Amino acid sequence: MTQPLADHARTGTERVGAITFDRRLSGLSGIAIRGFLLSLVTFGIYRFWYVTELRRYFWSRTIVDGSPGEYTGRGKELFLGFLVAIAILIPIYVAIFIATISVPWLAPFGSILSFLILFVLGQFAIYRGRRYRASRTLWRGIRLGQDGSAITYAAMAIGWSLLTLATLGLAFPFMRASLERYRIDHTLIGSSRMASSARGRSLLLPWLMFYVVVLLPIAAAFIAFLVASDFTIPDDLFVPKEGGKPGETQFNSDYNGTPIATFGAILMGTLGFTLPLGLLLIPFYRARETRIFVNAASLGPVRLSSTLKARQFYWPYIVYLLSIIGFVLLLGLVIGGGALLLHAGGTQSGAHWAIVLGMIVGYLGGALFFAVLYVRVITARLWAAVATTTTIENAGGLDAVLASSRRVGSGLNEGLADALDVGGALEVGF
Repeated sequence: MTQPLADHARTGTERVGAITFDRRLSGLSGIAIRGFLLSLVTFGIYRFWYVTELRRYFWSRTIVDGSPGEYTGRGKELFLGFLVAIAILIPIYVAIFIATISVPWLAPFGSILSFLILFVLGQFAIYRGRRYRASRTLWRGIRLGQDGSAITYAAMAIGWSLLTLATLGLAFPFMRASLERYRIDHTLIGSSRMASSARGRSLLLPWLMFYVVVLLPIAAAFIAFLVASDFTIPDDLFVPKEGGKPGETQFNSDYNGTPIATFGAILMGTLGFTLPLGLLLIPFYRARETRIFVNAASLGPVRLSSTLKARQFYWPYIVYLLSIIGFVLLLGLVIGGGALLLHAGGTQSGAHWAIVLGMIVGYLGGALFFAVLYVRVITARLWAAVATTTTIENAGGLDAVLASSRRVGSGLNEGLADALDVGGALEVGF
């Protein structure tokens, strides 16, 4: 804790500050439409400016203790950083390819080697990308920052990932908490340093729900199937389908009515039931994790307090899913109607090309619609949910935060994350 914050804490000033977000979202649809169309005609190049515009929008409409945030990044920085990152990655890809064809015993492990190298680079890039975003964020004229080592962060991620694999996923919440502590403990607001007290045990119970709902039923059904088959799966359980395509198989009817068929059907039914339930648990876990991480963050005497509920994460996804279902049904009706017109009008009437053109326009229109919908429904609502359910305890301590003359990092910090597709345009929470 820095001395100015400590002195301010001793004054006894206790004030609760609010974090608000403008839910009207005026102008957001225009940004999304412009970003989608210009990215389309520039073959994705404009997306760097689109991301920058989105960040400026969300930063400026997030009011922390009466003062809005400010994003000073530029699309040009992201674009040039991306180009430099590509120039770095191409030799790495070429080296991996040459190694796999030059060393025969290495060839079967080429994909694994590529994954490991890109995973390490990805974790390195995630940390560096966050450093860039922090250095381009201002609040009350005070610049945020992030120190620490991206190499250390990547090494931590590798070690925790290996432990997570060794424990069949049980170490995952402890990994998330450890990486969160490192990120927050190296986050700077002016000359003051943040801290996090996040612990994996706080996340263990919501994480174990995945085991109870998904893994344990699947494991029990699989063991029952193995017992029914005497721990030996018959080679002829699936046979080539008569009249089918090459490689197409079907269940061997000779096993109908046997315990293998019965418990095999139970196993497939369990998979079909529990996997969707597992997907439904993801927003619940994300909401719980976000709330725990927010409550663990502090800046000297200043602490954050979140009342985020899981339902606030579920609703945006439900609306988005219903929109997808409605669009698919509508598209099906349009295609079906077009097929009828084509059959009735014949190819000489020009109906064929009209239908093809209509399908292209419909596809692009649908892509544009969902691009706008995603930003407004998913991104904006999740952002608003996290912001508006968070309050600032001992907010008077923020008045003692001093600016810093810290050097601003380059756009290459996030360029590598974008090149590896591990950097999000907006990150909800910390």
